[in-house]
Amino acid sequence: MTKKWLSVFAAFAMIHIAGWVGADRYLTASPSQVLVVVDTSYSMKPHFPKMEKWLKNHVSSARYEKLIVGTDKATLGEFRKLKSSSVIFRTAFGRMNADTLRKYEQTPAQKKILLSDGSIEPDGWEVIEFK
Repeated sequence: MTKKWLSVFAAFAMIHIAGWVGADRYLTASPSQVLVVVDTSYSMKPHFPKMEKWLKNHVSSARYEKLIVGTDKATLGEFRKLKSSSVIFRTAFGRMNADTLRKYEQTPAQKKILLSDGSIEPDGWEVIEFK
């Protein structure tokens, strides 16, 4: 009885491990794209350190995501390929509005996140508020 139970357990464990390895390889090869746009308007400047910390925390916990970063001014590219996260927060001027996000309408990202003060809530975007 014990030998049969051990054989069944071993077979179950091997199937489970094979599933994990297969899923890991698939998700590593085809990560989901996530677009994060940072509001770099002048009023958000005091919140830049908190926003940078949020970005770094998100990247460290997002194993199967390709994080594309942009600001309300320009697209910067993949977060992991940036020389430093400080390039995102280099300048602060102007004011952001919903029209500034139009350049991101055709992006192939499966998820869009806006780091802002919550003054605008565009459709299709998850807004993370910093106040």
